[in-house]
Amino acid sequence: MFYFVPSWYKQDRKWYSTALPFYLQPKNMMFDDAVNLLRMFQQSGEANSVLILNYSPHIRTFFYQQRLSSDEIWNLFDSIQGLTDVPARKIRLDDLKWPQGAEIFYTPFIVDVYVDHLPHAQINFSQIGNIFDITYFENNQIDYQLVFDDRGFVSSIIYFEHNQPYYQDYLNAQGIWQFREFLTADNQQVIISPEAQGTFAKDVYQNIEELVKEKLEQHLASVLTKDDSIIVSADVQHNHFFQQIKKDHLVVLSFFGNRYPITNTEQLFSDLKDTPFFVVDSLDKIVKIAEQVGEVEEEQLPAYYEIPPYDTQLNLGHSQRKKELIIYVNFDTLPEHHLQYVFTSLFDMMLQHEWIDLLVGTQSQDFGREASIRQFLEESLSSTKYAEKLLLVDKDKAAKSGDPRLEDDDSLRERIDTVVIHSDTDLAKALKYVRVILDLGSPADIRTQIAGISGGIPQVNLYNSSYVKHGENGWIMNDISNLREALLYYLTDLEHWNQSLVHSVKRIELYTRGEIVEMWKNTIKELKLNEQN
Repeated sequence: MFYFVPSWYKQDRKWYSTALPFYLQPKNMMFDDAVNLLRMFQQSGEANSVLILNYSPHIRTFFYQQRLSSDEIWNLFDSIQGLTDVPARKIRLDDLKWPQGAEIFYTPFIVDVYVDHLPHAQINFSQIGNIFDITYFENNQIDYQLVFDDRGFVSSIIYFEHNQPYYQDYLNAQGIWQFREFLTADNQQVIISPEAQGTFAKDVYQNIEELVKEKLEQHLASVLTKDDSIIVSADVQHNHFFQQIKKDHLVVLSFFGNRYPITNTEQLFSDLKDTPFFVVDSLDKIVKIAEQVGEVEEEQLPAYYEIPPYDTQLNLGHSQRKKELIIYVNFDTLPEHHLQYVFTSLFDMMLQHEWIDLLVGTQSQDFGREASIRQFLEESLSSTKYAEKLLLVDKDKAAKSGDPRLEDDDSLRERIDTVVIHSDTDLAKALKYVRVILDLGSPADIRTQIAGISGGIPQVNLYNSSYVKHGENGWIMNDISNLREALLYYLTDLEHWNQSLVHSVKRIELYTRGEIVEMWKNTIKELKLNEQN
């Protein structure tokens, strides 16, 4: 059995749910190494289980959105709340009871309930239309909030004082609180209900992490056999939970993106102690580690394998269906010293090729980020040479009349647009009609590269990576002066674009055929044979 420990955590409240109402977008992209590995192991039919360590009342919705099976989930909070076998049911607005004379107001995002012209309740909905939470008010202040499970019942209640969270009661299936977590700056204690104390080692815990550690250790002690392996998404939040268990079981750490501070070499060597091998999403991480520790200490590292995570669900783009040839530029990774050259080159190409359009994207959630990018573009377009020919998309007009790029009869077609990427879905949507991706980062953005491969879109980069291979699914430039040649290679010849598409499909097929899973199994088998010998 393979056990997977993902790193799907909330930044400001470490062990709380990451789920949000449907109208809010997570600040972090959710596709990662855990999603990638789980898809591969589930598709291969290999026995696996997912250990969810944080409070996750909407984990089944998340698995559905990521096209993962939720059959083999061990949810730590469900376990200690007694919610492991609760059937799902649908709660409708009509099922909710309100005081006599209550007025209900429907908006595109929430439902407000007023009593005697004062706010009484506010209802949020989940990504799939279920009730997400209900906040109740008393004297114009928040009184308490019901947090719903995606199976259709109240999972916990947050009580407020002076409009601030005071404590949270976690409930069982009968609505009886099992433990209480205090949420103030000077008190994070967890108190166990007198009726539930028989299943806990202590009556009072210093914080929720102490309780999580206890219950995880109990679960692993009860289910693990000597042949089981644990694949841990490397994260300082939970790595220490698995230090002791390494002595008797195989624990593999998987490093992805910027989740783990690999520059903290003391932490790194501590986490990798007694680990037979570890996994990286890109060899760039090994290079960075080597730069930090030097050759002597690098030799002390365990073996490593490079397994770039791909979104194995092909979501091929449709750029060949459009007259416009859209270049997607990742603004976040553009070196500042290349900015002017890159956009001058792009604008000149657009003047010479009237159907080349530009989409400039950012994943930054900083306030005003898109506005600053648009200001840069407007300033770059201010010369007479460009101002009379190239226009930025008017966002207000686009919102009213649709995509201005479709207005082929307009002699001054708006050909330059910007987009803010909040989620994996946003990224896939932005790339749907893109002909080529331009990312000059060192390294290029991993999530953009993954989405590009899933969409079969060729990518132009300035630095080598594990995702883009020159002449196969993209062009690695020797120098920035090759920019025009590289882009036109894919923009002016559909055959080159098709070749890139074929290579992307082959890369993803490598994962869906189960070859990577077999590599994992064979590696672990060899390690265990070596231990026996």
